[in-house]
Amino acid sequence: MGYLGLLAAAPLQSLRSSPCTGNLAESTGSRLGRTMLKSVDPFHVVVTYLGLLVALTMHEAALAFAARRMGDRSLDTASRATINPLPHADVFGTLIFPLLMLFSGSSFLFGWAKPMIFDTRYFRKVRRDINVISLVGMASNFSIAICCGIAIRVLGYSQGQMTTGDDPVARLLYSVAMGNVFIGMFNVLPFPGRDMWRIIINNAPYELSQKLEASANIVSIVLLLLIIIGVFSPFFSVAIGLFHFAFVA
Repeated sequence: MGYLGLLAAAPLQSLRSSPCTGNLAESTGSRLGRTMLKSVDPFHVVVTYLGLLVALTMHEAALAFAARRMGDRSLDTASRATINPLPHADVFGTLIFPLLMLFSGSSFLFGWAKPMIFDTRYFRKVRRDINVISLVGMASNFSIAICCGIAIRVLGYSQGQMTTGDDPVARLLYSVAMGNVFIGMFNVLPFPGRDMWRIIINNAPYELSQKLEASANIVSIVLLLLIIIGVFSPFFSVAIGLFHFAFVA
C-alpha cells in the first residue's frame, strides 16, 4: 500500500488525538495565507479591478442611456443611466467574485453587473429597439477599448510598461482596454441576460424563445464553467491579439 493509501487508511481518531495535528494545520494554513498575500501586488489588484469596473459600468450605462433614447422612462432605467458604478454593482458579481479571483492569483478576471431590465411598453418598435440597445451595449465596450488603444499608440507605451511598469497611466490604460475587450467579447457570447442572448430571444420564434428562456439557468451554468476551464480562451485571445496588433508597439 502506498503512502496515500496508508494515510487514507489511518483511523480518523488517531489524527484527532495527535497533540500536534491542530498546530501543524494552523501553522501550514497561516504560512499559505501569508505566502499568497505576499505574492499579490496591491497596485496590480487595484489597476486590474478598476479596468473591469470601468468596463462593467460603461456597458450598463450605455444600455440605460440607449433605452432612455428609445423612450423607456421607467425608474429602473433612469437610475441606471449614470456612470456612477454603484447603481450597476452586483455585490457578488462586481465585488466579491472578481476580488477573490485577483487575490487567488487567477490568470484572468471575470465579473458581472446587475441585469438591466427594460420596460418595453415605452418602445415604439419593440424588436428593433431591443436589438439596437443590445448592440449599443457591445459597441460601447469596443469603442472604449479602441479609444484606449489609440491613446496607447500615441503615447508610445510598450507591452512591458503596460503590464509590469511603474507608470500608472500606462497600466490603467491597458487595464481599461483589456477589461472592455473582455466584457465586449463576453457579451457576444449567448450568456443569459447579456446582449447576444437578448438579441437571440428577441428575434427567435416565440416557441423557441420560450424554450430558451426556460433553460436559461442551465445555459448560464454551462457557459460559466466553460469560461472558467478555458474552453473560450481562444475566443478571447483572438480579440486581445487583434488589439495588440493594432495598438501595441
